[in-house]
Amino acid sequence: MDAHSASGRVHTKGRPLSLDVSWVLSPLLALPGVARGVVLSRDGLVLGGSADVNAETGERAAAMTSSVLGAARALCLGLGNGGDGEVVDIVISADTGYYYIAPAGDRAAIVVAATSSVNVGSLAYEVQLQVQKLIKALDEASAARTPGTRA
Repeated sequence: MDAHSASGRVHTKGRPLSLDVSWVLSPLLALPGVARGVVLSRDGLVLGGSADVNAETGERAAAMTSSVLGAARALCLGLGNGGDGEVVDIVISADTGYYYIAPAGDRAAIVVAATSSVNVGSLAYEVQLQVQKLIKALDEASAARTPGTRA
């Protein structure tokens, strides 16, 4: 079963999420070499995914990505020179290609899988553009749910 229902909402364990941000992946999936992607909350919950990512795969990828981000922040804090340990991106190079992870503020992250033919520089640039759009969408959604604030 796909991670998306006919309505386009992402399902996790049978429950649709109230905010599906899969749209943020569309420009990335259009890049040559990018195979699939997942958008996740910083605590590892799926917020969106490419059409070929089923619920189980998305949840597993989201949980692992959340752990990788946590470990990377700890590494930056531990080896940094007094910085805050904020991670901008992580590129994992594997024999099958690349995995690109980018936090989107303090609430979400994007992870994409790409073949070895991907232009990593173009991917990095495009992911950062989408990160900014995702942050804005999450801010607007949060403001809409909070009485007395403006979007």
